[in-house]
Amino acid sequence: MNIKHTVKRPILYDYFRKSADVLLAEYERSKGQGASANVGYNRELFCDKFLSCILPPRLAVRRGEIWDSQGNKTGQLDIVILRDDTPSLTFGKADTFLAEGVFGVIEVKSNLTKTKLQEALTTLARVKSLKFSGGKFAMTAGPVLNRPLRCVFAYEGATWETLLQELNKSGDDNIADLICILGQGVIISEGLLLKSENNKPFYVYNGKAASLAWLYFHLVSYSTSFVGRSLSIVQYFEPLNGWGDNE
Repeated sequence: MNIKHTVKRPILYDYFRKSADVLLAEYERSKGQGASANVGYNRELFCDKFLSCILPPRLAVRRGEIWDSQGNKTGQLDIVILRDDTPSLTFGKADTFLAEGVFGVIEVKSNLTKTKLQEALTTLARVKSLKFSGGKFAMTAGPVLNRPLRCVFAYEGATWETLLQELNKSGDDNIADLICILGQGVIISEGLLLKSENNKPFYVYNGKAASLAWLYFHLVSYSTSFVGRSLSIVQYFEPLNGWGDNE
């Protein structure tokens, strides 16, 4: 007689598994549009819609670029997750956000091949190089992250072996915090909310539910880190005596 062992699932497993199925179905349908620009827009829109529905009210999902007080600029980013008090500059349709208010960045790819992962890491490296003046924590509740969470989100991708080989290259190992592939699972960098006991730099969780669940877990857990935190932008206005025009 065969005895089947039932795996005990987390209470939110079905929700994230079914949400992944919905996003994948929308992605597959969007392939009917031949124009690559449309496919690219749709892949970001699907991710954007999901995040907008599940993130805490204190976080907003936008597109644009980030500047810091040292003059560093990231260039256009697929998805920027902002604190609700983030200072921004407008240039028409494309907005720019000051680094101190940025909570997270997600680069979105349709198919995360080795080449596309390299592209995403290059973009996230510019985010990593930003300088943050930070803010004083008057009150904290939960884990604290003093920089933006850096993520890659894709609908399909190369094998874990191929992606991990690229991530483990010198200089690439501390760039992406999470690599979420909707049809496969998630790679999570050790040292954030998960602590390794075997000195491995990454965790790998297989399954569609895992790809969304662990992204959600990190976003929500770290969203408490700026409760009561001040946000100063005085460094963008220094030197203060440089504002007068000599005519």
